[in-house]
Amino acid sequence: MATKPVASWLLAVLLAISSLLPTAAEKAVEKPESKQAPVICRCLAIGMDAFVSEKNTAPCSANNAEMMAALFRDSLPGDTRITRRVNGPGTADELEFLIRDVFSGAKENDVSYLYFSTHGIIWDEEEGEKRTALILSDGDREEALEPRVLKSWLDRIPGEKVLILDCCHSGAMAEFFLGPEYRVLAGCGPEEDCYFWAAGEATGMGYFTAALENALRTASRKEMDPDGNGAVSLTELAGRIREIYGVSTPVFLPEDSSETLFQLPKERKENERLQDLAFGETKEGEGQLAVTFHFRTEVSVKIEYRLIPMGENGWEFEKGISLPDREREGLKRGVVSKGEKERVLKISGERLGAKGKALLQVVSFRGVYGQVPIPECTRVVTSGD
Repeated sequence: MATKPVASWLLAVLLAISSLLPTAAEKAVEKPESKQAPVICRCLAIGMDAFVSEKNTAPCSANNAEMMAALFRDSLPGDTRITRRVNGPGTADELEFLIRDVFSGAKENDVSYLYFSTHGIIWDEEEGEKRTALILSDGDREEALEPRVLKSWLDRIPGEKVLILDCCHSGAMAEFFLGPEYRVLAGCGPEEDCYFWAAGEATGMGYFTAALENALRTASRKEMDPDGNGAVSLTELAGRIREIYGVSTPVFLPEDSSETLFQLPKERKENERLQDLAFGETKEGEGQLAVTFHFRTEVSVKIEYRLIPMGENGWEFEKGISLPDREREGLKRGVVSKGEKERVLKISGERLGAKGKALLQVVSFRGVYGQVPIPECTRVVTSGD
């Protein structure tokens, strides 16, 4: 019976000790918060110009890949790792290996960016099903890559995936990449083509890639970043691209994405690029359209406006006309002095083509002698809107 006092004494000691220990709730409060690992962005930009069965596009896709690599570097925060490939891989197996290598180590909070500039094709199966594919080529070997195969590779990569396609029929491919982990930017609709701008053998680019870069580098910060935090969502970027890109119908999925996709470049260095290009109301009357727009330039630059009529089978580039800006520098027509500019471009009905529709191109000229034309904007103007 002598055990009872001993048990009581042990109980009292244990209660005293337990009163000095923090409760589980107190532990949770006192425990320092675990810091989330920083987001790592991995980027792969692929441009293919040399083909076996398709038309060669040099140097446009190479320039596209270079442009996107620079944009990734300047518009993605934190630890960004960029890989660029031109004219290759030429097989699906090699591309799968490259994707695994570039995006290896990706975690759930990381973002993987994959950009393609190549030919896209679409065809009808005997059963009536439409199929589409990207053309992989290194100039000697060529294979077609269907989007379902590409998605099976990307599905294995943890975290978010951003797919950017400057390829014909890319809107049809975009539809395969639905899901909360995907965001897709495609340069044209399922039945449409993407177009390249080429100016000689040394200069060229895709209209869509140029519009994407222009949106992030030259749009008004008030328009692209109203809250001033520097972040640009897919929804915001889509709205701006549609303002300055009309050669095809771009596809953005999901349209209502508010997550940060890019950061606006912190610095804008003085350049010949037109800044803050914005369109006002288009008025129709007396057999013509009056297109109002505004832009700003930080240096003297040559500018012209090109009109491409819409024909029965699409844009009739061979029938386009060029109009220099109204300003001049000495005897040089179209040379615009730096500053804020307001323009009203009057377009007669016959210049709109058989369908009453034309593609307005705002073109600046760069280079030491101002001989390199660069498309700043491609916007559709239509009679009867």
